[in-house]
Amino acid sequence: MRIKIISTTALLFCTMSVNAQISRELVQNYIDLELANYPQATLIDLYKNYFQDAFGPGHLMNDTNAAKDYLVKELAETDYCDTILFQPLGIHRDFYRINLSLVKNGTIALDTLLNGMKESSVLARKPELSDWIIEWNQVLDIIQAYKPEIPNLQEDIQTIHRNLEKGIVVSHHSRQFTETYRPHYRIIHKSVVERWMTSERKGDRPGIQELIRLEPEK
Repeated sequence: MRIKIISTTALLFCTMSVNAQISRELVQNYIDLELANYPQATLIDLYKNYFQDAFGPGHLMNDTNAAKDYLVKELAETDYCDTILFQPLGIHRDFYRINLSLVKNGTIALDTLLNGMKESSVLARKPELSDWIIEWNQVLDIIQAYKPEIPNLQEDIQTIHRNLEKGIVVSHHSRQFTETYRPHYRIIHKSVVERWMTSERKGDRPGIQELIRLEPEK
């Protein structure tokens, strides 16, 4: 049985034009990319992916000093097993996940990444909660029809539903995702990544532009 998240607030905004409808093809493409990169991803992780493309890294940049301290601490960790260097997010692909291994190996300077995060934090579209609930409902309909076999689907639908009813839009990765892939990344707006791609390459390592070209197309 398919379940749709409906909130009292969202019911006031249910009249939408055809032009505002979510593209089924684009949603399926974003699902396919996430599951190709991370086969153990759950609905919680698909939601997080879609959320990140809409809201960007703003919630991480409220305190830039703390953001830097946390980044330095994370770079000192050794469990870097995720090999996906770049990943466009959602259906709009306004944001990329940037693997922190690129900072560890010197491809991207730490300050460059932090400045990119700060710049990116104000570029997200950040929909209002009521609009976000309607948008996610449309995406959820497509996910349930396209990938009904996703593990723990109905339970995760209810978890997301309860959070949205409380006004909580931020989500962490599922435990399964975190334990399997040990993700270490930051979210950067596509305009910043595009600027990085045109910057001069330094040293013998491949530049960002070359690395993006090396990433297999999904």
